[in-house]
Amino acid sequence: MEKGEGTIHISEDVIVELTRKTVATIPGIILGGTSIASKLGIGKKIGDGLRITVDDGKVPAISIDTYISVQYGLRIPDVAWDVQEKIKEKLEAFTGYSVKAVNVNVQGIHFADKLEKASEKTEEAEQSVSSGSTFTD
Repeated sequence: MEKGEGTIHISEDVIVELTRKTVATIPGIILGGTSIASKLGIGKKIGDGLRITVDDGKVPAISIDTYISVQYGLRIPDVAWDVQEKIKEKLEAFTGYSVKAVNVNVQGIHFADKLEKASEKTEEAEQSVSSGSTFTD
């Protein structure tokens, strides 16, 4: 097949997961919830703390709404800038789509102990998934 024949479509679920993994690498933030309208699925793909819209075109464009909680003591504009830049950089690199907008909605602040508990739960979940169970006769 020659280059340029056919189309490539990346699932919005893949974009949500890439965005979630990118946000997880940014220290001092936790993904929050989304609004009631987005939970009803009105025109956008939602994930916990994320809403994704992909505009089809010659080069598809992605718009992202993030809902986060920022750790107490961090400068919110700096954290929001990091979120925007890292998401844009990773999605454009991995998907080849352009990122039209990354909107950061700061829903609250949290203290370090909440962040530690969240990371502990994530580690426990990853360990339980990776350990798996084997059955023998």
